[in-house]
Formats: sequence, C-alpha cells, structure tokens
Amino acid sequence: MNKLFENFDKINKTNTSKSNKYKKLMYEYESLLEFVENDKKLDESDDEKRNEVLQLIKNNEFVDDPQGLYDSMKLNKHPKMLTFYPVSELAQMKVFKIPNYNIGYALKKRKNSDKFDEIVAVHNSEPDVRGIVDELIQSAVKNGGCYLDHFDGFLSDVYSRNGFIEYKREDYDPSYDTDSTFRNKYGESDVVYRVHKSCKK
Repeated sequence: MNKLFENFDKINKTNTSKSNKYKKLMYEYESLLEFVENDKKLDESDDEKRNEVLQLIKNNEFVDDPQGLYDSMKLNKHPKMLTFYPVSELAQMKVFKIPNYNIGYALKKRKNSDKFDEIVAVHNSEPDVRGIVDELIQSAVKNGGCYLDHFDGFLSDVYSRNGFIEYKREDYDPSYDTDSTFRNKYGESDVVYRVHKSCKK
C-alpha cells in the first residue's frame, strides 16, 4: 500500500490556525482507505451479501439509527483510526445505516448552514461485503450530500470518479502529527475539500 502514497506532496508547513478536525481526519483516512482497499478484493463467495447490500442501497432502504451506526463503527477493524461522533451528535445528523449490516454514513450540517449536506462517518465494517464504495458515496449524494474533505492521494481518485470537485486545500500540518505516525505511514499530504458537481453553483 505504501506505493500508493509515494507521490504525496512533500510540503511541511505549520498552520496553527487549523482546527482539531485535521487530526481527526487522519484517523478517518485509514479507515476509509481500508474500506476502499477491500473493494478490490472481491470473492465469488461474497456475491450474495454484496448483492443484497447493493439492492438495499439502490432502494434507499436505510434506517435512522444513531446508536446502531455508532455500534457498527465500533466493529471496524481499525476503530482507533475512525472518528467517533458520540451518539448524541449522530442523533443531530441524518443517519443512513444499512439494516442488518454494519455499513453506513451520516450527513451533518456544516457550520452556518441549515442543510444536512456534509458527508461523514462513511464506513463498512463487514469483512464479507466488498465492492460497494462507489454506490455508498453516490447514495450519500442522492440523499443530499454535497461536501466532504479528505487527504490527497488514493482517495482523490475515488471521490473524483464520483463527481466531487476540489475547491480548496490545506497543507499537511505536522503540528497535528507530533509523533509522525501518519507521515511515516502515508507521507505528507494536503487536506482536500470537495463539492459534488451537482451542487456546485
């Protein structure tokens, strides 16, 4: 996987005005990377579950279950790498959890916005369900998601192919990676902010 990150930007500037969201994003990054990586490992034995999940996504058959979404996030193989919104915060969002599966996402309001249009908590904690990342992201757009942010690199291809356009980026900030854990594993990468083409004015 390290080869995927060899071309990361080698920018090393400090910007102390950035919020803790930067550090939290580091944790979300690895979780979503695993999600995307698993999509490459389809196995015929997984087809039945995968097809069921894809049908549920296609039919928009989600449940609004903040506790269930939180619990499904806890089952992720890398729980420490996932930003956990408390159940009380998830309850203030629009929650989309696939019934009977530990898969889902949420839409939250951006600062100074009255719309639930920021995509967060995208995860798949089902080891036997792969190949659904595009459909899950497209579902989030269908349900009102317009904005998201992520680290530059591998995920840029995922979001680009799903219609997300970059509108801002921030340099890698070592002040939020004081032990260099993230940099040593993934390199130094910009934070990319995107808006879906259907929402762009």
